[in-house]
Amino acid sequence: MVSHQEDHIWQINITPLTDVFLVLLIIFMVATPFLVQEAVKVHLPSSAMGKPEPKAIVVTLDKGNKVYVDGEEVKISLLSDFLKSRLSKEENLVILRGDKMVSLGDAIKVMDIIKRAGAERIAIATEQPTGR
Repeated sequence: MVSHQEDHIWQINITPLTDVFLVLLIIFMVATPFLVQEAVKVHLPSSAMGKPEPKAIVVTLDKGNKVYVDGEEVKISLLSDFLKSRLSKEENLVILRGDKMVSLGDAIKVMDIIKRAGAERIAIATEQPTGR
């Protein structure tokens, strides 16, 4: 009997390796927008659901950080006392109208003053989006 040895050619199957690389690529493509989200500049606010409520005190904060209460300019240091004199049991809603160029920190500072003055409800005014 003659023994025939078969010559085996060993090959590496790269299909599973390719599958792993494609899955990793997809994960990175999905995760990348969340990592760079802080670098994106946004222009807020705008809301399709906002409705103004009557019987409210309107506090406006412009892009120069000037504060107005119902159209009357008030120094930020006097805002709390001014609001305390205007707030009543029936009229405890304050609507904050902030320019979209105002920093979030400045808007929160004004909101804290409004809350300390005794306002039970604070609403943020937005504009209806145009177009579409």
